[in-house]
Amino acid sequence: GYAQRGGVVYAVYSGAVSLTNSTVMDCSAERIGGVVRAVTSESLSVAGVAFINNSAPSGSVLYLDELDRSSISDTSFAGNIAGNGIAIQTGSPIDWDCRLGRWMPRQGALEGDFSAPECRLCPAGYYGAAR
Repeated sequence: GYAQRGGVVYAVYSGAVSLTNSTVMDCSAERIGGVVRAVTSESLSVAGVAFINNSAPSGSVLYLDELDRSSISDTSFAGNIAGNGIAIQTGSPIDWDCRLGRWMPRQGALEGDFSAPECRLCPAGYYGAAR
């Protein structure tokens, strides 16, 4: 898909949005959110999705702001390209399903290739649910 905002999903003042058990590949947006642009909406749930080679100037996969809830589980991000290097740009917290001893930032800008539940390794000696 291709659009100015949100190459697949453009949700503004919407209810729940879910992406499940799929591969989303080669989508783009002219401005933001190569796959999803969601703002002032109820929730975004992503589970069992592979995001591959999607693009936008900012937020090559997800561009999120003012969501009540967001969650990401069993999902991978690979080869996604943004002009600013950011795969996920979010002003709303994301609940990541990470394995014990792993973590992901809940807000801000996430760059590069990554996946959940592998997430990022905690520093030596730090395990558990940090908030």
